[in-house]
Amino acid sequence: MRHVLVLAGACAGGVLCAPSLAHAYDVLAEGCAVEPLYCKIAPIAFARKDTLPIEWSFDTGWIPSGSPLQVHLYAGVYANTWVELAGQLETSWPDTLTLRAPGKREGGAIGYHYGLEVGAQASVTITVLGQSFNWTGDIPYIPQIDFQVEGAQIFDAWGWSPGGTVASQTQTVTLAQVGIADIIGGSIPGIDGGFELDAAMELAATWTNHAIAIRTTDGAPVTGGPIVIEDGATTSDYPGGPSIEFDVNPEGVVSYDGTVHLIPAFYVELLGQSWSIPIADIPISFPITDLDWSFDAERVHVPLPDVVVQVQELDFGEVTVGEERYGGYPIGNVGEAEAEVAIGVTDPENFPLWDESLWLDPGVDLEGALRFAPKSEGHFEAELYLTSNDPDAPQQVIILKGEGIPGPVPPGAPAGPESPEASSGCGCSVPGATSQGELGLALAGLGLGAVALRRRRRPAR
Repeated sequence: MRHVLVLAGACAGGVLCAPSLAHAYDVLAEGCAVEPLYCKIAPIAFARKDTLPIEWSFDTGWIPSGSPLQVHLYAGVYANTWVELAGQLETSWPDTLTLRAPGKREGGAIGYHYGLEVGAQASVTITVLGQSFNWTGDIPYIPQIDFQVEGAQIFDAWGWSPGGTVASQTQTVTLAQVGIADIIGGSIPGIDGGFELDAAMELAATWTNHAIAIRTTDGAPVTGGPIVIEDGATTSDYPGGPSIEFDVNPEGVVSYDGTVHLIPAFYVELLGQSWSIPIADIPISFPITDLDWSFDAERVHVPLPDVVVQVQELDFGEVTVGEERYGGYPIGNVGEAEAEVAIGVTDPENFPLWDESLWLDPGVDLEGALRFAPKSEGHFEAELYLTSNDPDAPQQVIILKGEGIPGPVPPGAPAGPESPEASSGCGCSVPGATSQGELGLALAGLGLGAVALRRRRRPAR
């Protein structure tokens, strides 16, 4: 039964909002124990049971050839075989989406329940005192005998070569003891003797995993193809967005190696003479050796961070040398997983950072802040780097601009033209924003404005 994940947009300030989405999935991935911001892992488990009708039929024909006493034995095998497998799907980045599928220790199991149904006929062609006696017919009750063998074995998933094997061997069991007089007496008066049938079975079944198939939800294989070796990995393209889903299933072969041993005994006495066939082991191997198995896929939902920066340029305008001006830039996480953003700038002397990192919960948008504090006159440009655990946009850049202008004229110095702008406050500009209110900065006191940011330290790793 697949779960349904419903996401409602959680917006702050109405700037960014994760859309409402509904996903049907089997397993939800969570953060890995190591590097949870760059790795998600989900438990996956599979089970399959195949039931075979009586298709494996054995027929000895009439044996021994040319003997006055012959038997004809036929048997059918009915069976069910089951395999269970458990492991994990691990999705990691940032270089690319890398997929691994570690198997669970003792997470594999294989078992079977096989039965043998036997039928028999007998033929008598003898001559006594010049008189011939002939009879051919069924040995009754044999088809009612049910000879069964069961077994199970645990192994480490996924069962890569040499695989996981379960094997059983039964003791020789007497399936039938029938008096011939009761069967043939009406056709050949005075005849005596008996028919016996013993049987044993050797059986081995092996599951060998050949691949962990991983596909996108449209049925296409991921870019790197299936995982085909133990501890192997593959890769997947990531078009962006709040999450990604994969359909995962093991593929391999169930191999059978089995032999049925039929051991008949048949003897007849008539008018002081006796006939018999030697007790012989008639081994009959199973005709089917390999069956391809593909398990039903499980869908894994992998939540991812998706960091959105809404500006490409931040212009602080003119600021008097020795003073500073604060500026803000909208940033949000429209993904389904937490995002951590490390912040750096190419000119920290003139554009000192207010925040060196931000932590964004899913569906949250904030406003980051920094300052322009020119140390000299002139035009300044720098780049603000926002490095995050977003898989498809691990680094985003905002261009910073500002102009340093002279300070007030000292007493007694010639007066210059008056600056049209105040020497403090936020006069910076962002494309699409024309006022302090639109930047969301209200500065007071020591110039440390109330900035709508959620700041947390990076969790210890």
